[in-house]
Amino acid sequence: GQDRVDAGLLLHRGDSENHFLLQVEPPKHTTPDLIPPRDYVFVLDVSGSMTGFPLNVAKDLLRDLTNVLRTEDTFNIVTFSGGNEVFSEQPVHSLPEEVERARTFIDKHQAGGGTELGEALKCAMALPGGEGRARSIVVVTDGFIGFDKETIGLIRSHLGTSNLFAFGIGTSVNRHLIEGMARAGQGEPFIVTQPSEVKETAARFRDLVSSPVLTKIRVTAEGCELSGIEPSPHPDVFANRPLVAADLNETS
Repeated sequence: GQDRVDAGLLLHRGDSENHFLLQVEPPKHTTPDLIPPRDYVFVLDVSGSMTGFPLNVAKDLLRDLTNVLRTEDTFNIVTFSGGNEVFSEQPVHSLPEEVERARTFIDKHQAGGGTELGEALKCAMALPGGEGRARSIVVVTDGFIGFDKETIGLIRSHLGTSNLFAFGIGTSVNRHLIEGMARAGQGEPFIVTQPSEVKETAARFRDLVSSPVLTKIRVTAEGCELSGIEPSPHPDVFANRPLVAADLNETS
Protein backbone atom coordinates (compact mmCIF):
# COMPACT_ATOMS: atom_id res chain seq x y z
CA GLY A 1 0.00 0.00 0.00
CA GLN A 2 1.00 3.57 -0.53
CA ASP A 3 2.75 4.83 2.59
CA ARG A 4 4.08 8.18 1.44
CA VAL A 5 2.88 11.43 -0.08
CA ASP A 6 2.56 11.12 -3.85
CA ALA A 7 2.17 13.83 -6.49
CA GLY A 8 1.08 13.84 -10.13
CA LEU A 9 1.45 16.65 -12.65
CA LEU A 10 -0.43 17.13 -15.93
CA LEU A 11 1.14 19.67 -18.30
CA HIS A 12 -0.49 21.22 -21.36
CA ARG A 13 1.90 23.05 -23.68
CA GLY A 14 0.49 26.07 -25.53
CA ASP A 15 1.92 28.50 -28.08
CA SER A 16 2.63 31.25 -25.59
CA GLU A 17 1.64 29.75 -22.21
CA ASN A 18 1.76 26.33 -20.62
CA HIS A 19 -0.95 25.14 -18.22
CA PHE A 20 -0.77 22.54 -15.48
CA LEU A 21 -2.82 20.59 -12.98
CA LEU A 22 -1.09 19.29 -9.84
CA GLN A 23 -2.56 16.68 -7.52
CA VAL A 24 -0.88 15.89 -4.20
CA GLU A 25 -2.16 12.59 -2.77
CA PRO A 26 -1.85 11.73 0.90
CA PRO A 27 -0.67 8.22 1.82
CA LYS A 28 -3.30 5.50 2.15
CA HIS A 29 -2.15 4.87 5.73
CA THR A 30 -0.76 7.62 7.93
CA THR A 31 1.63 6.89 10.77
CA PRO A 32 2.22 9.27 13.70
CA ASP A 33 5.63 10.33 12.36
CA LEU A 34 3.96 11.64 9.17
CA ILE A 35 1.61 13.94 11.09
CA PRO A 36 2.98 17.38 12.00
CA PRO A 37 2.02 18.92 15.36
CA ARG A 38 -1.44 20.45 15.22
CA ASP A 39 -2.90 23.65 16.61
CA TYR A 40 -6.65 24.09 17.02
CA VAL A 41 -8.52 27.32 17.69
CA PHE A 42 -12.15 26.67 18.62
CA VAL A 43 -14.37 29.69 17.95
CA LEU A 44 -17.56 29.21 19.95
CA ASP A 45 -20.77 31.21 19.47
CA VAL A 46 -22.30 32.07 22.87
CA SER A 47 -24.85 34.60 21.58
CA GLY A 48 -28.49 34.63 22.69
CA SER A 49 -29.78 32.34 19.92
CA MET A 50 -27.47 29.57 21.21
CA THR A 51 -29.45 29.28 24.48
CA GLY A 52 -30.25 25.71 25.55
CA PHE A 53 -29.67 22.85 23.14
CA PRO A 54 -27.21 24.54 20.68
CA LEU A 55 -24.82 25.73 23.39
CA ASN A 56 -25.00 22.45 25.33
CA VAL A 57 -24.22 20.52 22.13
CA ALA A 58 -21.36 22.90 21.34
CA LYS A 59 -19.88 22.28 24.79
CA ASP A 60 -20.20 18.49 24.33
CA LEU A 61 -18.46 18.75 20.97
CA LEU A 62 -15.54 20.75 22.33
CA ARG A 63 -15.14 18.31 25.21
CA ASP A 64 -15.02 15.44 22.70
CA LEU A 65 -12.43 17.15 20.54
CA THR A 66 -10.07 18.23 23.32
CA ASN A 67 -10.15 14.63 24.58
CA VAL A 68 -8.44 13.23 21.48
CA LEU A 69 -5.66 15.76 20.97
CA ARG A 70 -2.12 14.45 21.29
CA THR A 71 0.04 15.93 24.05
CA GLU A 72 2.25 17.68 21.46
CA ASP A 73 -0.81 19.37 19.95
CA THR A 74 -1.92 22.79 21.14
CA PHE A 75 -5.31 24.46 21.34
CA ASN A 76 -7.08 27.64 22.31
CA ILE A 77 -10.69 28.83 22.52
CA VAL A 78 -12.34 32.10 21.52
CA THR A 79 -15.94 32.63 22.64
CA PHE A 80 -17.98 35.33 20.94
CA SER A 81 -21.30 37.13 21.26
CA GLY A 82 -21.30 40.95 21.20
CA GLY A 83 -17.61 40.83 22.07
CA ASN A 84 -15.14 37.97 22.42
CA GLU A 85 -13.11 36.30 25.15
CA VAL A 86 -9.94 34.24 24.79
CA PHE A 87 -9.21 31.18 26.92
CA SER A 88 -5.42 31.66 27.00
CA GLU A 89 -2.97 34.29 25.74
CA GLN A 90 -0.68 31.49 24.56
CA PRO A 91 -1.76 28.17 23.04
CA VAL A 92 -1.87 25.37 25.60
CA HIS A 93 -0.77 21.76 25.21
CA SER A 94 -3.52 19.17 25.51
CA LEU A 95 -2.52 17.93 28.93
CA PRO A 96 -5.33 16.63 31.19
CA GLU A 97 -5.17 19.67 33.49
CA GLU A 98 -5.39 22.11 30.53
CA VAL A 99 -8.32 20.22 29.02
CA GLU A 100 -10.08 20.39 32.39
CA ARG A 101 -9.37 24.12 32.64
CA ALA A 102 -10.77 24.59 29.12
CA ARG A 103 -13.96 22.74 30.05
CA THR A 104 -14.42 25.01 33.07
CA PHE A 105 -13.91 28.03 30.80
CA ILE A 106 -16.57 26.76 28.36
CA ASP A 107 -19.00 25.77 31.12
CA LYS A 108 -19.06 29.22 32.67
CA HIS A 109 -20.61 30.68 29.51
CA GLN A 110 -24.35 31.18 29.37
CA ALA A 111 -25.79 32.21 26.02
CA GLY A 112 -26.63 35.88 25.67
CA GLY A 113 -26.00 39.02 23.65
CA GLY A 114 -25.48 39.76 19.96
CA THR A 115 -23.06 38.19 17.52
CA GLU A 116 -19.74 39.48 16.15
CA LEU A 117 -18.17 36.62 14.21
CA GLY A 118 -15.81 38.77 12.11
CA GLU A 119 -14.01 40.19 15.14
CA ALA A 120 -13.79 36.73 16.74
CA LEU A 121 -12.21 35.31 13.56
CA LYS A 122 -9.66 38.13 13.42
CA CYS A 123 -8.83 37.42 17.06
CA ALA A 124 -8.50 33.64 16.37
CA MET A 125 -6.28 34.17 13.32
CA ALA A 126 -3.99 36.54 15.21
CA LEU A 127 -3.43 34.18 18.15
CA PRO A 128 0.10 32.77 18.45
CA GLY A 129 0.69 29.04 17.97
CA GLY A 130 0.08 28.50 14.26
CA GLU A 131 3.73 28.92 13.26
CA GLY A 132 5.11 25.59 12.04
CA ARG A 133 1.90 23.78 13.00
CA ALA A 134 -1.13 22.67 11.03
CA ARG A 135 -3.71 25.14 12.34
CA SER A 136 -7.40 24.37 12.11
CA ILE A 137 -9.93 27.02 13.07
CA VAL A 138 -13.20 25.43 14.13
CA VAL A 139 -16.26 27.70 14.17
CA VAL A 140 -19.21 26.36 16.19
CA THR A 141 -22.43 28.32 15.69
CA ASP A 142 -26.14 28.09 14.88
CA GLY A 143 -25.44 30.54 12.07
CA PHE A 144 -27.84 33.28 13.16
CA ILE A 145 -25.20 35.94 12.79
CA GLY A 146 -24.41 39.02 10.79
CA PHE A 147 -22.12 37.81 8.03
CA ASP A 148 -20.74 39.62 5.02
CA LYS A 149 -18.36 39.32 2.08
CA GLU A 150 -15.59 40.89 4.14
CA THR A 151 -15.68 37.92 6.54
CA ILE A 152 -15.53 35.42 3.64
CA GLY A 153 -12.57 37.41 2.28
CA LEU A 154 -10.92 37.24 5.70
CA ILE A 155 -11.30 33.44 5.77
CA ARG A 156 -9.93 33.05 2.21
CA SER A 157 -6.94 35.31 2.89
CA HIS A 158 -5.81 33.06 5.77
CA LEU A 159 -5.89 29.78 3.85
CA GLY A 160 -2.10 29.59 3.83
CA THR A 161 -1.96 29.79 7.61
CA SER A 162 -5.09 27.88 8.66
CA ASN A 163 -7.98 25.79 7.41
CA LEU A 164 -11.45 26.65 8.65
CA PHE A 165 -14.14 24.13 9.54
CA ALA A 166 -17.72 25.17 10.26
CA PHE A 167 -19.91 23.28 12.68
CA GLY A 168 -23.61 24.18 12.48
CA ILE A 169 -25.80 23.34 15.45
CA GLY A 170 -29.55 23.47 16.03
CA THR A 171 -32.86 22.46 14.49
CA SER A 172 -33.00 25.57 12.30
CA VAL A 173 -29.28 26.04 11.62
CA ASN A 174 -28.27 28.42 8.82
CA ARG A 175 -26.84 25.79 6.43
CA HIS A 176 -26.09 28.36 3.73
CA LEU A 177 -23.73 30.22 6.04
CA ILE A 178 -22.07 27.07 7.43
CA GLU A 179 -21.39 25.72 3.93
CA GLY A 180 -20.19 29.12 2.68
CA MET A 181 -17.67 29.46 5.52
CA ALA A 182 -16.38 25.91 5.06
CA ARG A 183 -15.95 26.39 1.29
CA ALA A 184 -14.07 29.65 1.81
CA GLY A 185 -11.80 28.00 4.38
CA GLN A 186 -11.20 24.84 2.30
CA GLY A 187 -12.67 22.89 5.19
CA GLU A 188 -15.86 20.88 5.54
CA PRO A 189 -19.31 21.78 6.86
CA PHE A 190 -20.79 19.69 9.68
CA ILE A 191 -24.41 19.92 10.80
CA VAL A 192 -25.93 18.66 14.07
CA THR A 193 -29.71 19.03 14.36
CA GLN A 194 -30.35 16.77 17.38
CA PRO A 195 -28.41 15.40 20.37
CA SER A 196 -28.21 11.86 18.95
CA GLU A 197 -25.99 13.14 16.09
CA VAL A 198 -23.31 14.69 18.30
CA LYS A 199 -21.00 11.69 18.77
CA GLU A 200 -21.06 10.52 15.15
CA THR A 201 -20.55 14.00 13.70
CA ALA A 202 -17.74 14.78 16.15
CA ALA A 203 -16.05 11.49 15.20
CA ARG A 204 -16.33 12.30 11.47
CA PHE A 205 -14.85 15.71 12.05
CA ARG A 206 -12.10 14.30 14.24
CA ASP A 207 -11.15 11.67 11.64
CA LEU A 208 -10.82 14.34 8.97
CA VAL A 209 -8.76 16.93 10.85
CA SER A 210 -6.62 14.64 12.97
CA SER A 211 -4.22 13.72 10.17
CA PRO A 212 -2.75 16.73 8.35
CA VAL A 213 0.11 15.26 6.31
CA LEU A 214 1.38 18.43 4.63
CA THR A 215 0.97 21.95 5.94
CA LYS A 216 2.16 25.44 4.92
CA ILE A 217 2.31 24.29 1.28
CA ARG A 218 4.06 26.36 -1.38
CA VAL A 219 4.20 25.56 -5.10
CA THR A 220 7.36 26.79 -6.84
CA ALA A 221 8.94 26.17 -10.24
CA GLU A 222 12.37 26.67 -11.77
CA GLY A 223 12.88 28.05 -15.25
CA CYS A 224 9.34 29.39 -15.66
CA GLU A 225 6.95 31.84 -14.08
CA LEU A 226 3.84 30.65 -12.23
CA SER A 227 0.68 32.74 -12.15
CA GLY A 228 -3.04 32.36 -11.52
CA ILE A 229 -2.78 29.23 -9.35
CA GLU A 230 -6.00 28.21 -7.59
CA PRO A 231 -6.62 27.62 -4.77
CA SER A 232 -4.20 30.18 -3.44
CA PRO A 233 -3.00 30.12 -0.76
CA HIS A 234 -2.97 26.32 -0.72
CA PRO A 235 -4.89 24.41 1.96
CA ASP A 236 -3.34 21.60 4.02
CA VAL A 237 -3.32 18.03 2.74
CA PHE A 238 -5.20 15.79 5.18
CA ALA A 239 -5.01 11.99 5.34
CA ASN A 240 -8.12 11.49 3.23
CA ARG A 241 -8.17 14.72 1.22
CA PRO A 242 -5.78 15.44 -1.66
CA LEU A 243 -4.76 18.90 -2.83
CA VAL A 244 -5.65 19.73 -6.43
CA ALA A 245 -4.04 22.93 -7.76
CA ALA A 246 -4.19 24.34 -11.28
CA ASP A 247 -3.35 27.55 -13.07
CA LEU A 248 -6.59 29.10 -14.24
CA ASN A 249 -5.21 31.84 -16.48
CA GLU A 250 -7.02 32.14 -19.79
CA THR A 251 -4.66 32.04 -22.76
CA SER A 252 -4.98 35.32 -24.60
